[in-house]
Amino acid sequence: MIDERSAKHLDSLLPEVRDAFADFLIEAKELIAKEGLDYKIICGTRSWEQQEALYAKGRTAPGPKVTNAKPGSSMHNFGIAIDCGVFKGKVYMDDGTPADKKLADMMHKQASTLAAKHKLRWGGNFKSIYDAPHFEYNTPYTLADLCVRREKGQSLIA
Repeated sequence: MIDERSAKHLDSLLPEVRDAFADFLIEAKELIAKEGLDYKIICGTRSWEQQEALYAKGRTAPGPKVTNAKPGSSMHNFGIAIDCGVFKGKVYMDDGTPADKKLADMMHKQASTLAAKHKLRWGGNFKSIYDAPHFEYNTPYTLADLCVRREKGQSLIA
């Protein structure tokens, strides 16, 4: 069953990809539940302004760097990406103790084994930044293509 928080973020995605992400999440939840934990979507589509604020962290705003993606350079900006979180009850483990973070990372790696089946790519395989909570739809288009296609009202996923 999909929790309310995850459902809200699923609803923010492009309609054409929602089923792929929902099916992935259901399977990931089942896999992670074997460890007594829960898996939830904590982010879906982001506005360009939200992306700018995240990009500023560790640069012009306080905190560590969390992304290398400027506005328009994230699949979140196009409604085809999610970030997931590992929870033990109400405790968000990804930002917890070193042991919690290590366990959360292991759970994201386990969930990643389901990604390709649902036409998703895992951020843990990125070359520019290790982004274990991130999953994106495996569109054939580059970010530049996506910007043009979005402006023309064309499909972003082919």
